[in-house]
Amino acid sequence: MQSVLFVITALVIQRIQGFGTGAPASKCGDMFPSHSQIQPENSLPPYTLTASSYTYKQGDTITITLVSPTRASFAGYIIGAKDPATLNNNIGRFTNSETGKILPCGSSGAGAVTHQSSQSEYRLEFQWQPTADTTGNVIFMATVVESYTTFWMNIVTSTIYPEVQTTQAFVLQTTQKPETTTQPVTESIQLTTTTTSTTTIKPTTKASILPGDTSSLKSDSECGATKGCFIDCTGNSCNYIVTWRDNGDAVDFELSTKLQDTNNKWIAIAFSSDLKMGADEVVACLNVGGSTDVQRSYNDGKNNKQVTNPSAGLSNTVVTVQDGMFKCSFRKNKRLSRRKRQTTNSLFVDLDSDYNLMFGTGPAYPGNRIGMHSINPVVTPGKVDFQSFSVIGDTAKYPLVKIHACLMIISWIFCTGVAIIAARYYKPVWSKSSLFNQKIWFQIHRTLMVTAMALTIVAFIIIFVEVGGYSQVSASPGKEYLPSHPVLGIIVTILCVLNPIMSFFRPGPNDKTRPIFNWAHWGVGMLAQILAIITIIFGVELQKSTAPKYTVWVVVGFVIYYVIMEITQKVVDKLAERKTGEGEIDTVEMKQNGSQNGSFNQPPAYSENNKNKKDTLLKKSLLALHGICTLAFTFTLLLLVTIY
Repeated sequence: MQSVLFVITALVIQRIQGFGTGAPASKCGDMFPSHSQIQPENSLPPYTLTASSYTYKQGDTITITLVSPTRASFAGYIIGAKDPATLNNNIGRFTNSETGKILPCGSSGAGAVTHQSSQSEYRLEFQWQPTADTTGNVIFMATVVESYTTFWMNIVTSTIYPEVQTTQAFVLQTTQKPETTTQPVTESIQLTTTTTSTTTIKPTTKASILPGDTSSLKSDSECGATKGCFIDCTGNSCNYIVTWRDNGDAVDFELSTKLQDTNNKWIAIAFSSDLKMGADEVVACLNVGGSTDVQRSYNDGKNNKQVTNPSAGLSNTVVTVQDGMFKCSFRKNKRLSRRKRQTTNSLFVDLDSDYNLMFGTGPAYPGNRIGMHSINPVVTPGKVDFQSFSVIGDTAKYPLVKIHACLMIISWIFCTGVAIIAARYYKPVWSKSSLFNQKIWFQIHRTLMVTAMALTIVAFIIIFVEVGGYSQVSASPGKEYLPSHPVLGIIVTILCVLNPIMSFFRPGPNDKTRPIFNWAHWGVGMLAQILAIITIIFGVELQKSTAPKYTVWVVVGFVIYYVIMEITQKVVDKLAERKTGEGEIDTVEMKQNGSQNGSFNQPPAYSENNKNKKDTLLKKSLLALHGICTLAFTFTLLLLVTIY
């Protein structure tokens, strides 16, 4: 029995040491965790590794960020700066390891960093500097441990290049012969060298593909004449171009886009029967560490999976990456030469049929694995006839997404924007008037808040129907906050429903706990309003909203206006109090007991006779003005969300 306990204890200690105190320096090379015979995950990692710069020079400090866009936590990691030519030698030195520790790797004795506790994290930053012997290209590679039995390897950054004055840019062209049933696919490679001069350049010592400064992607003059095109162009400058041309038993495709960084990236098209991912054939062009490939895969729900033969049906593949331009062309058979039953493992669309065309880009990993797209792919609004020369300059609209956005804007810009002002500043106004036996301010507040709750619930249901349940949002570069949109939306909906439920348990007018309720009601309402505005700001930045970029500034403008209105109302109330000697009504309501029907206990100094009539008229005018301004902001946002 004691021997059994000893073995169990030893295993437990081994597991704790496995990732509890970090990787040993002996793991700087292969970066493989010593977790018995457990193998790394083959699925796409839920983590990304990014560098703050694409170039470096002596004296620079580069920030390396390990983060999960979906906030998936990790318990352990090892990150090394590597020479991309060998992936073995650790170069440069880490100067800051945040919550981790620096490992004595490489010539600097600080070429890697690892964790020193098993505390869960989802985002960490590290500082790295080149040393005197760091002269070539650098990539950062990570192994990330989620749990003892679950970890991912080969999570890499884009290549970091040393700065010089001149460079050579390369175009790598790969031509594949049509597939046969007995001979393997062969490749012929043509290497074209073009010399350019720039002020910030990225050289290399091997014939790889280098990104440069992003220049303009020109429109294709053959669009509509000899090719069909799916484009996003303004004048002669385009963000992406996808073209197709019927060629008998096959269709020729060309994909072009401009990217900030083209290394370790993919661009792809997918053929979909609807506007959503799922059961879609994908053809992706990849550039991983200077090695290119064109391959087929398929989307199974929201995940991308490889097919049995990724090159089947593809030929004449050419990948060109230069000066920030990522271009790819290939010929795709309309159907496989040996027709097979279309299952998820042998999905091959018939290009004589029509499909919605998707275009997207994202990170690529060693082994030609396709990472999750950084932004949602663009989709044609209708199905494409690949035998036509049609030009599609518009992208798909998502009606349910737009309805969701409109309902939330009406709820949290107009309804709550007016309702909260009415409750906070209009209790003493219309003091001798009522509406359906209730105070007018109370009826305004209650009606608008009930409307806001109803619209929020409907909007909540609509978006869940649209995305098929809870859906994570991709983090765009520089917008890592966007994945919090669905989480914040759920919180806002819960708070919106919670407040009226709390009202059913509201204490009586003379109950000593009534002030506690008043503060709780106010706190929940304010928190919901603040989070709702933040959620709307994040929402209009999402790609599926299709709202123009400046929409977010309209929301920011509303926030600024609302603050100004709050200050104005407060100033007007203070001036009225000085003239009449009243106490502050809102403060009295929060600190004293109120009534059950929307009235309130008047402070001793208050009476309608000494109420300044001019102030009352001013207050009513301010409420009318506020309603008009809030309605104007709401209408403007609705136009921006629905028209574009």
